[in-house]
Amino acid sequence: MENINQEIGNRLREIRDIFHEGVKLSADQFAFILDETGDRIRNYELGRAAISVRLLRKLHEKGINPTYVITGDGEIFAENKAGEKRRETIKQNYEKGKLESKNKIILAAAGMLDA
Repeated sequence: MENINQEIGNRLREIRDIFHEGVKLSADQFAFILDETGDRIRNYELGRAAISVRLLRKLHEKGINPTYVITGDGEIFAENKAGEKRRETIKQNYEKGKLESKNKIILAAAGMLDA
């Protein structure tokens, strides 16, 4: 079984891949938005470090469900205004043809599969 930090890191990378209106960000860009360092984000993504509560809280403020990050269960988007906005923006961009990804998060946001 995969290391829990690695599993969380994989989900964090998946989130980074759609974080900016469905478009992938670099680790440094993602870190800047979350008031982190690029090295710290890379360490989380590679499973070298346990994700901090501070980062989980920041992700929640930005519309990402911390339960999904930690366990992979539930919706990726938080049940708050930021999560609803993030989902709607990704859905609109997908419908406009701006996102041609097979990423399951984008498809879930567009209502094409369950999260």
